[in-house]
Amino acid sequence: MNIISTLTGSVWKRVAVGLALTILLAVLVGVAAWKGYRAGYAAADLKRRAEVADIRAGHAEALAEAEALARHALEAATARGNALEAEYLAARKTINRQSRELTKQRIANASRDHIVVADGTVRVSPEWVRLYNEAIGAGPGDGGRALPGAAPGAAGEAGAAGTAGAGVLRGGAAVTLADILAHVRDNARRSRHMEAQLNALIDWAEGLPEVEHD
Repeated sequence: MNIISTLTGSVWKRVAVGLALTILLAVLVGVAAWKGYRAGYAAADLKRRAEVADIRAGHAEALAEAEALARHALEAATARGNALEAEYLAARKTINRQSRELTKQRIANASRDHIVVADGTVRVSPEWVRLYNEAIGAGPGDGGRALPGAAPGAAGEAGAAGTAGAGVLRGGAAVTLADILAHVRDNARRSRHMEAQLNALIDWAEGLPEVEHD
């Protein structure tokens, strides 16, 4: 009986030791696996963080470059706008001055002294044409806006002819009322085209999004 008990106790001890070793081995394997997982996760997380940092750096660089380009474009557009505004104000000042110089008295004198009748046709002298061109701000080099017929030196000839010849134009070319009306038509067409373009440009500009300036 003692022998059986001894053998039985020895077997159980061996079983217990084996079980303990198995459990210990499982724990060691689990710990090793956990450490491996943690190490792999840490490495993957570190790599992911580096990739995210690179992406953010790339985005920041692209954003900075885009902002610089936009700022440069805005500065260039502002400078051009200021230059165009200065040109417009200067042109407006010149137009107003020229308009003031063309007094009613000068208009009346030119209309009275230089309108003549020849062969039943009403004509105007080169001096009147010169004054007409001055009124619209045109000249021989203005791309066809000037009314032809105001040759250099013709003004004096026309003035003398108007006084001595009892209304008959002598010397220099004369312009008929039909010529004047045709010229007004051409200038009006040009002016209306420019007005239509300007209105279209204004409508386009009003549709642009507003830009906030820092």
